[in-house]
Parts: sequence; structure tokens; C-alpha cells
Amino acid sequence: MVTAIILGAGFSRRFGKEKLLMEIDNKPIICHVTDIIASCDFHNIIMIYQNEEIKRVTSRANIQYVYNPNADRGMSTSVICGVNNSIETNGYMFFNGDQPLISKEIINKLLNAFYDNKGSIIAPTYNGIRGNPVIFHTKWKNELLNVTGDVGGRNIIKENTQEVFFIEMNKAKYGMDIDTWEDYIIVKEMLDK
Repeated sequence: MVTAIILGAGFSRRFGKEKLLMEIDNKPIICHVTDIIASCDFHNIIMIYQNEEIKRVTSRANIQYVYNPNADRGMSTSVICGVNNSIETNGYMFFNGDQPLISKEIINKLLNAFYDNKGSIIAPTYNGIRGNPVIFHTKWKNELLNVTGDVGGRNIIKENTQEVFFIEMNKAKYGMDIDTWEDYIIVKEMLDK
């Protein structure tokens, strides 16, 4: 059993406005992410948010919403919210809310590697560069609850490479996240019909 934790409480400072609500192919970026996740086999799906509109547009019966009152302190606070609200799970799969090209195929490859005990941390690489989403076994719970600043589990991965199983994904575009307006235009051109 793995819990999906969607990190959707950022402030889109580099983008300049709430990027998760920007539309691609006639739906908000965050909805591309939640729709794919909802189509996969997760024990639980948790959305960490700070903007009520994110909750409203993604409202689904099978998503547990957790408000992050400390979102201004960085991504680590959302990681902590997600872990603290996960129950009866073997692992946490962290998703960025700004990764609309993520596919069911990638998610299932990562989940299968986790269930096959390939490593206690399962991470994708795109053209050799580590990306998201990442799965952490619950053995990393304490470390995840102690992350600080505007990072997730990056340092846990760096300091425990022997525990990480990397899977190279054959299409780098699936790993794209949207940080800037230029990123948005590139992804929009890929998805808009």
C-alpha cells in the first residue's frame, strides 16, 4: 500500500501567478495531475494545499485534502503535512502539482519497483537526471518529518544513494514540471489539441 501525496501548496513565485490553476487542454494543470493519480491504484491520495481554489477545482470523493498553514516556509512543510496525515501505509509517493505530463505508465513502473523491493527509495530519471515522483518507504518517516526549507526529500536521497533504485524513463518530457512561463508554453504546446 502506497499513499500518493500531491504537493500543491506552493506560491508559484517564479511563475508570477498561481500556475496550478493555469489551463492546458481546457483544464487546470493540477487537474491533469490529480486525474492521472486517481486512475492509479493508491491506498490513499492526499492533496496538500494552501489556496482554496486548488481544493475546489480538484474536488473528488477519493482525495483527502490537508491545508498547510505553514506553506510560506517552503516545500518541506507540505512533505511533513503529507506524512503526518498518512495512515496504514507502506510508502509515500510524492508528486509535484506542476507536472501535468506525468503518466500512468511511469507511476506504475515506480510502484512495481517498490512492491518488488528494489529499494526503499524509488526515483525516476529522465535523460539521466533524477526527477519526480519519488517513493519513500515508511522507514524514512522520521527523516521526512525532519526536512526543512524549500526542499522535499532531496537530501535524504543524496545521503542514502545505496537505498535508492533509479528507473530511467524513456521520454524526458514526462518529467517536465512548470516553473516559468516558458515552461508553461512548451508543455501547453505538447498537450493542447
